[in-house]
Amino acid sequence: MPLLHKEGRQIYWRTDGDPALPKLVLLNSLGTEHGLWNPVMPALLESFHVLRMDKRGHGGSTVLVDACSIADLASDVLSVMDAARWERASICGVSIGGMQAMWLGAHAPERVERLVLSNTSASIPAEVFAGRIAQVREQGLGLMADQVLGRFFTPDFIAAGSPAFHSVREALLQVDPMGYIACCAAIRDMDLLTFIGQIKAPSLVIIGEHDQSTPAAMGQQIACGISDCETAVVPYAHIPLSEAPTDYAQIVSRFLLKT
Repeated sequence: MPLLHKEGRQIYWRTDGDPALPKLVLLNSLGTEHGLWNPVMPALLESFHVLRMDKRGHGGSTVLVDACSIADLASDVLSVMDAARWERASICGVSIGGMQAMWLGAHAPERVERLVLSNTSASIPAEVFAGRIAQVREQGLGLMADQVLGRFFTPDFIAAGSPAFHSVREALLQVDPMGYIACCAAIRDMDLLTFIGQIKAPSLVIIGEHDQSTPAAMGQQIACGISDCETAVVPYAHIPLSEAPTDYAQIVSRFLLKT
């Protein structure tokens, strides 16, 4: 098991696929671990050498304090890339993973080939995640699980109760609440709008038509702020890669591989 030890914490990471293929880092959402990407991995591994990791307090990664910043989480990505000896890669991030990806595109452009910014935002009102933090402290994640999953997915997908849905639910229930709170604090305090104009890497913003967490206007705001940017709109909610893995992998691959 690849574990990076950093500042008294451990960060779980792994690579999959042919090292000769183009490199792709996948960054998952709040309340999930690297297995979120399992449904799209078979398709992505046809074209990419893939690196995945777990955020602080999620999956196999530990957490020491209940606050951090997007810069801290993005720094963890760079540390993992260093551990894997990856100088440069394309980065695809969903939700908070997209926020990490934007920070990297602006502050570490030499490490970034292309960006896929999926179902994400450059700015969210602070009170939204201040309220989420208070809710976790009062109720714990177990009582919030159905509410969170209701934002992740469309009602039809939830009703179908697929293995992919239940895997995401189980992963959410296993998240360290302190890690969840720390990542909520990072979103609460972020303001990426001040520097997304510095991103020069070709970028794709994926927008979910039924995304309650990061509605279409937030994605369009990002697309308007990056000079070399495209958009793709999909008929799903906040985590489209679980609902439509084939379509999602095609959208990502087509953008990252085009010349």
